[in-house]
Amino acid sequence: MKYRSWYGPSVLLLFTFLSLRFAAAGIVDHYGQFYAEGPRGAQAFALTYDDGPGAVTEDLVKLLGKYGARAAFFMNGGAVRRHPERAAAAAAGHIIGNHTDTHANYFQIGKKPDREKFLAAELDRAAASIEKATGKRPRFLRMPNGYDRAWVRKVAAEKRYIIVNWTYGSDWTRSEEAAMTAEYLRALGPGAILLMHDGGGKAREKTLRLTEAVLIEAARRGLKPVGLDELLGIPAE
Repeated sequence: MKYRSWYGPSVLLLFTFLSLRFAAAGIVDHYGQFYAEGPRGAQAFALTYDDGPGAVTEDLVKLLGKYGARAAFFMNGGAVRRHPERAAAAAAGHIIGNHTDTHANYFQIGKKPDREKFLAAELDRAAASIEKATGKRPRFLRMPNGYDRAWVRKVAAEKRYIIVNWTYGSDWTRSEEAAMTAEYLRALGPGAILLMHDGGGKAREKTLRLTEAVLIEAARRGLKPVGLDELLGIPAE
């Protein structure tokens, strides 16, 4: 006896539509949300880099590949336009985030009446440059200097961004490198989001050494360096 499926074309289309709706709703729930760490129950952490792409970006990508690490690069639109090939190199296998177009001082911008319009324009211009260079539309946003206010979250939600800060970062300070390395290793743990820089107009060779020290220690502890989407449980768009 042959069984005949009751799934007609219209029913299959409905199921497809509902599946897509549910998938979309999953990520929509994250737009405008703010994260500074991941869950501490999983043996995973995230490496993130700001202000690039810069002179060390391509070497950093090779280093991450050597250890099988997936990271996030929060890029400035201006830097992407100057070095689109470096942006493209970082996009291969890694998350690309928006770090605004000009890295303006939002502690000052936030006092102005047109602050939301200013930020929206900055995000749009940076995103356009990032997508042109990498073929990827950024979903994650890190504000310059970690600036966080309710109005920023509102703009982020409207522009479909997930805001991510960090649990630890200090590579911009004047600490001695040995002490700084020790601090990064102390901050390393389940759910940690570590911040370093691969651009910003300064020599960033130290970033390579800090990154390798973290990856060696992570391997020793059984911690996996993963993308922010995996760490935070963000579904695909």
